[in-house]
Amino acid sequence: MADALWILVANASRAKLFATDERAERWDLREEFQHEESRMPSRELMGQFDNPNAGTLHKPQPENEPDARHQLEHERFARELAQRLERGLNDHAYDRLVIAAPPEFLGRLRKMISRRVHQRLMLDMRADYVNVPERELPERIPLS
Repeated sequence: MADALWILVANASRAKLFATDERAERWDLREEFQHEESRMPSRELMGQFDNPNAGTLHKPQPENEPDARHQLEHERFARELAQRLERGLNDHAYDRLVIAAPPEFLGRLRKMISRRVHQRLMLDMRADYVNVPERELPERIPLS
């Protein structure tokens, strides 16, 4: 698609990926993502000890700190989304990118995306629009 634009609307547990062209008249939902672990209560997360990436030699195990385990899951989801954006760029699926996410998660995403993806980023917004009806998103996210 010539001059294709992707719009990622995300928070720490859900995301929607839209595609449009330079006129942005119609947004097509390409993919939806869910990261259930980010939504789990701390007591349930703390019971999951089979995580090979939990903790390091220099830091306490996240299983022992409820908030730290949630942060780990948020990072995992940000990494998953960043990898999807990288694949899309490798497949020439988009030329420009817009991301809307709450400030903390937007910061995580920005750290995870590659330099190549970052160069395609034309706008990032600090807002959680995941639950906004799709028909209202074009009004909230300015593309021109």
